[in-house]
Amino acid sequence: MYKTGLVLKNSDLLAQITALHIWGENTGFEIEAVWADVESLTDVWKEKCFDLLIVEASLVGAKEYQIFREIKKSQCSHIVFCGENGNFESARIGILLGIDDYWTFPFDQTTIRSLFQRIQSENVKTIDSIEKYANELLGLFLRQEAELYNYTEHLCRLHLFSEAADQVVKAVFEQNDWLDLYLNEQEFLSSGAIDVEEHKNKVKQLFDGFLLLNPRHNESLDSIIQYILYNPESDLRQKSLSEEQHINKSYLSTLFTAQTGIRFVDYVTYVKLMRAAWLLKNSDMKINEIAGRIDYKDIAYFSKQFKKVFHMTPSEYRLPDDYQFQI
Repeated sequence: MYKTGLVLKNSDLLAQITALHIWGENTGFEIEAVWADVESLTDVWKEKCFDLLIVEASLVGAKEYQIFREIKKSQCSHIVFCGENGNFESARIGILLGIDDYWTFPFDQTTIRSLFQRIQSENVKTIDSIEKYANELLGLFLRQEAELYNYTEHLCRLHLFSEAADQVVKAVFEQNDWLDLYLNEQEFLSSGAIDVEEHKNKVKQLFDGFLLLNPRHNESLDSIIQYILYNPESDLRQKSLSEEQHINKSYLSTLFTAQTGIRFVDYVTYVKLMRAAWLLKNSDMKINEIAGRIDYKDIAYFSKQFKKVFHMTPSEYRLPDDYQFQI
């Protein structure tokens, strides 16, 4: 169903519009909410995605014009003014806003249905666009191209970022199931963010983390990196892994640095600490147990290495994000 919001103070207008035979399964549009003034709308329009707003024209002045300018920039881009008769000033404001139509009584149901069909047609095109942009974004992500940062800005300007990014996040976690050992998918979806800007930053964090966990490399290193990523709690010392993968120890070290630009020992340390960070947030294990699980026998050395990467101690990292320090 397509969600419609009504901003109507005039009870006669409200009765006339709700009585029209244009709502429900017949058209796919339904009235989601009704407000008597524009101020009431300002508290909810960012939280709820409306496909159409029908607004009493007499309620829109200079102050309300600014509110609707913001609404037009959001996911609700379809606005109709209505009234018992036409009004030059409200019509002028409507033109400045770029509203979709101005309805006067008696309401023409053919005109209204035509608008509904146009919105539905645009929505189909938007779904196709999201699919197209999501595929482009996913390609940049998996190819680990820095152009991803500019592309996210482009999608934000098109108001398509969150929908496309959600598809990408789900695909990345599905295609790289080892990520579940280090990161929580839900944190990178739009439902886990306050606004688009925060969501954009979270997706960039995912990209940066993915690059560090899975650095650029040739096929010759793929089995080594995959083994490490799937087994962060195993013995990953260079000697042990060389024997496990049947590769010369010195050659492994040289090959790894040449292809990734990272020392083998530094990479393994980062992977293990990322696993420790996940365990700190998602388990009740004691810190010394977590350290031992990733093969750190010295808790002090583990804490020192952890702080180098996360800029806080394991104890601080474990605290909830909204924890208030008491002085």
